[in-house]
Amino acid sequence: MKLSTRCIPNGALPYENISTITRMAAKLFEKIPYIPVLPKIGGKDSILRRTVSNIPGIKITESDKVVFRVSEKDEEEMKLLDKAFISPKKESLEHFGFEAEFLEKFLQMIKKFKSPNACVNILGPFTLSQLLLGNADIQMMADKNYRKIVIQAVAVKAMWIIDKIKEYCPQTEVLIMLDEPMLGKFGDVQRQSDSVTFELVTTMLARVVEKIKAQGGMVGVQCMEKCNWQIPIKAGVDLISFDAYNNPNNLCIIPETIIDFISRGGKICWCIVPVMNESIVKSLNVEYLKKRLLSTFDGLALAGVPANFVYNSSFVSVQGNLDHLPLIFAEKALILATQLSSKIPVLS
Repeated sequence: MKLSTRCIPNGALPYENISTITRMAAKLFEKIPYIPVLPKIGGKDSILRRTVSNIPGIKITESDKVVFRVSEKDEEEMKLLDKAFISPKKESLEHFGFEAEFLEKFLQMIKKFKSPNACVNILGPFTLSQLLLGNADIQMMADKNYRKIVIQAVAVKAMWIIDKIKEYCPQTEVLIMLDEPMLGKFGDVQRQSDSVTFELVTTMLARVVEKIKAQGGMVGVQCMEKCNWQIPIKAGVDLISFDAYNNPNNLCIIPETIIDFISRGGKICWCIVPVMNESIVKSLNVEYLKKRLLSTFDGLALAGVPANFVYNSSFVSVQGNLDHLPLIFAEKALILATQLSSKIPVLS
């Protein structure tokens, strides 16, 4: 896995017009543009809507429920989805693309800067499976057809954006970040349903990862809650991303798994720039963040992961969405993350 920067862009942003966000994105993310959610511009864009848009049978209701109800028309569309999933060509994928406020500017940035990398966030299959409701408003994880639509929705959306980016700049390597907030609830879900097993969820994710990699993409999984990171690691992801400010020891309980992960080229994104509120961002400086980051690295090293593995495989990011902050503090958090990334030592 090759990335040209050690700062992974992340989060919804509070910008109110496209030109302002374009200037900031060009300044900070020339090497790895991403498509932020911009709720103060369109109001409709979200990671969820990107993931399920144009997927047959999946609808978002007026009350924001995500339902799976297949009509006769949807059955025909599902044949096209099958085709796109099995044979992901431009003509088959185009039918299932998404729109986003910043999408066109994102693509133009990649073309202008010949960006070596790009990053795109969509929803991961486990989280989508937990949001999607079937008849009688229940989840149907045990139903293989239900799992199939979830896997295909995520994989086809990812393959479409990889293909689109390659149109604008063939040499750009794409990192698909699968947002999996529900991984933090896996234990609760498992207790509620015997059909939801470690193996089932790992296999679902692995099928998506396999398709994205076959399309030439890299795959990361992001979860800001404490979760079992053995699931995405076993599924074959290239990068894991977590809240290293509130949950700094999340990886310390699985040192052998982390050693194996890094040995095969895996990377860790430490989302350590806190953005919970305006006051905390106002108080931050890069030296404090560096001290906290290196202390966190050392905690994983003390748990048994070689220090050079930890330091040399690490990336940083902000802790999550920034759209709740005043613009000046959102920008400060982004700038601090980029500054911090340049201060990560490389160990021999």
